[in-house]
Amino acid sequence: MNQMQLNNKPLRLSTIIGYGAGNFGYGFVTQMITSYLVFYATAVLLLPGSLIGLVVSLSIVWDAISDPVMGYISDNTRSKFGKRHLYILCGTFLIALTNIMLWHVKIDIDMWIKFIWIFSSLFLIKTFVTVFITPYAALGAELSTDYNERSKIQAVKTIFFLTALIIVTAVCMFVFFRPTPEYELGQLNPQAYKNIAYTSSLVMLLTGLWTYFSTKSYKTETKVSHGKHPLSEFVGQIRYSLKCKDFRDVFIGYLFTNLASAIIGVIGLHTFTYTFYMNNYKISIVLGTQFLVCIFAQPIWVKIARKIDKKAAVKLGLMISIVGCMMLFGLVVLRRQVMIHYEYMIAYAVVIGFGTSGLFSLPLSMVADTVDQQELETGERSEGIYFGMLNFGYKMSQSIAILILGFVLDMIKFNPNIDIQNDFTSMALGVVLSIGSLLSFILANKVYSSYSLNEEKIEAIQRQIHLKRMSQ
Repeated sequence: MNQMQLNNKPLRLSTIIGYGAGNFGYGFVTQMITSYLVFYATAVLLLPGSLIGLVVSLSIVWDAISDPVMGYISDNTRSKFGKRHLYILCGTFLIALTNIMLWHVKIDIDMWIKFIWIFSSLFLIKTFVTVFITPYAALGAELSTDYNERSKIQAVKTIFFLTALIIVTAVCMFVFFRPTPEYELGQLNPQAYKNIAYTSSLVMLLTGLWTYFSTKSYKTETKVSHGKHPLSEFVGQIRYSLKCKDFRDVFIGYLFTNLASAIIGVIGLHTFTYTFYMNNYKISIVLGTQFLVCIFAQPIWVKIARKIDKKAAVKLGLMISIVGCMMLFGLVVLRRQVMIHYEYMIAYAVVIGFGTSGLFSLPLSMVADTVDQQELETGERSEGIYFGMLNFGYKMSQSIAILILGFVLDMIKFNPNIDIQNDFTSMALGVVLSIGSLLSFILANKVYSSYSLNEEKIEAIQRQIHLKRMSQ
């Protein structure tokens, strides 16, 4: 059986940091795709928004479907490298290679050749991201059974992820997208994207290997096969996870919060560039503020969750995020003043940064708790399936957002060939970003309301698991 040892001995800090480091490289590469690919393809490669929206959406659907499959494969792998570490190692090298391929598209070739290049490269990198991230996420749930230490592990992991995000969206915006005589708006320079690709692939190699060597001694036992057909067993585990009410609450709530993240990932750069007419320096300041607040708020959310429990902390984060979206809508309405005084955007960045900080890490800790519930009921643990399903929901929300927003860009008459959009397009970009995110957070808040697990219940579940093991 794939059972964790009930070992409440605190993890070494070096192990927690080493584990979290893998999320830095992963975040660096994937945030490049989230933040820049649609803009790069439409404004630099001059592909139609509807076409690139379809390509990216289909790639994410594939990515989402492959996550629970990869989780099942990882749960049932027997290897001298360990059932998680084999894929962490392979995924690290393959992501680094395909990431470089994705951003090396020639500008002056036929549109359909550019389309095929983006399509094939994107599907490859999405596949290898799944190979890496699903076993990696499952490993995080296996490192500790302590209710609060799980939050700490996920918080450190999230700090690495958010640090990558701030570097990609703010520091890289400032460093790589500097204006040149040929490109007054640096984000239109195709060479800049190649330079970031080389950087992010190197980062992926270094951090992926750091995680592998820091955690390779933490290998869990692969469960013994019960003679079931793999497809039947896989479908059964998927069905069981979704029947678990508490996991389902986290699954759907996380889907909605990440829908808001997908919206800003798809049209955030469009909005900052064409609604508020911010240059690379101003964008880097605003996004840098948002993500710095996210990072430094992580320990605060761990303490808040310890004080009022995880569910209440998540709902508090959602309410603060809702306030942030309302602030952004107000700034869109007053966009002409914001064009002159972009500093108004910093207040929004602080509020939304603090609100969303806990939403990155606490749900992952909650999933680890629901796996304890599974072991009590079935005697088995399927961290790979659970985190694969969580990634599935997250990526499906991205796919939906990208598909819809690709068409929205065409509907609101976004024109990549002009530097200044018409008033309707400028306003529409900001409204879609603020109101779309607002609705996503409201729906997530409603879903999380029915989550029932807390520290007392998890401790009781773990005591019962221990008694069952002692009697075997």
